[in-house]
Amino acid sequence: MTTSRFLTLAILVLAFQAGAGISLSQAQDAVPAGQPGAEEAETETVEQENQAADLRDAINDDLVSPLGDSSESSEPGPGEPTPPPDEEYWYQRFESVTESVQTLPERIPGLQGRGWIHFGRIEGEYGHFTGGVLKDESGFNFRSLRGGLIRQFNDKTTLKFEIDATDGDSNFVDLWARYNSRFGVFTVGNQRVAQTLVNQTSRLSRTFMEVPLPADAFGLGRRLGVGWDLHYKKLGGHLTAFGKDLNEDIGKLGYGGRMYVNPTKTIFSMFHVGLSAIQEKMDRDARFRAYPESRVSDIRLVDTGKHSEVDEQTILGVELAWARKSYSFRSEYFVTEWDRTEQEDTRFDGFYIQANWAITGEPFKYAQGKFLRIRPDNPYGAFEVAIRYSQLDLNDQDILGGEQRNSSVAVNWYGPGNQLRIQSSLIHYDTDEAAGNEDDYIVQVRAQVHW
Repeated sequence: MTTSRFLTLAILVLAFQAGAGISLSQAQDAVPAGQPGAEEAETETVEQENQAADLRDAINDDLVSPLGDSSESSEPGPGEPTPPPDEEYWYQRFESVTESVQTLPERIPGLQGRGWIHFGRIEGEYGHFTGGVLKDESGFNFRSLRGGLIRQFNDKTTLKFEIDATDGDSNFVDLWARYNSRFGVFTVGNQRVAQTLVNQTSRLSRTFMEVPLPADAFGLGRRLGVGWDLHYKKLGGHLTAFGKDLNEDIGKLGYGGRMYVNPTKTIFSMFHVGLSAIQEKMDRDARFRAYPESRVSDIRLVDTGKHSEVDEQTILGVELAWARKSYSFRSEYFVTEWDRTEQEDTRFDGFYIQANWAITGEPFKYAQGKFLRIRPDNPYGAFEVAIRYSQLDLNDQDILGGEQRNSSVAVNWYGPGNQLRIQSSLIHYDTDEAAGNEDDYIVQVRAQVHW
């Protein structure tokens, strides 16, 4: 076991121990129901739980302190709920919750009592493939085993360290320093490239277990670079100048930018339009391919293969989303181009459309140009259903990477406290002749725990 993987596992173990200690401490301090102070104690516990959930949203969805007035302008009408606090308020000062939430145990030398907050996730899943080339791939899979630390040193500076030990090797996830200035928020280190709605969204907040086909094929993930964020009440943007992928030691130089507007944003409804663009100089063989929206199998049905003649690649994205109360809709179109030295340039594209409904009535959550994980309003948790259609075309010129179309249905349950989620999905996939004329189904279930 590598040293960094050992450290990651140690963080995960300590996280469980710390979480258990916090729960025990709160239980011991609780006032029995019916006695004086019981109602106040219960209110304080609920408030702490909400603070913890807000903090996890900020950490996992990579929210930053906004510029300008982030408060909502609308007021609740008759019978409507009270507006929530400013959506980014929890990220202003971590110290407001570190006394009771996710602080490191005092037995860790050099870190205890210094405001470090631990976080992590474990995701296990089972996938069943009904036929075709995937029929023998059914089985269990650990999708994620992550742990990390984050600390806000003052109102302006934040450090974050996160490592993924899923596959037995230690991979860097977020590894950055962030500074909040009057000119925007600057991030230096390993970070998400500024690209599209779904690619900017944490997996903990995505409705489906995996991103749609074009987002998987054309997404760059994380790179070492410099980022600049600007977020106002109804518009925002994110720029990234990036280089290497630290985990695969690839990448030369690239630029990414994403901007969005939500002109009708209120606490009850939202309309979103976004654009993104990436340009990257290639120092490696170019290749686009996609999982069948399941990572239980390593097989990709659509794949351009490797091409050494590509000098530069451009990836564009257009976003459209709408939400009202417990309903939301989102769609994106992707188009890419390879600039090849001695051959015709090639163009590939894809899109997806998706609709969500929280059937237990929880309102949508949205901040800084992306949807966040819904939060249960009921003691028995929250249920959500969604449908999605995605399409990817990797055929152009002399390249026959194949075309794939997926139709999916998801049913998710969010446990009380919003740290446990059970996801299930049924996926029908259909490919063209270049990808083997596959036409079958995937049934998949995942248990996801994060803290």
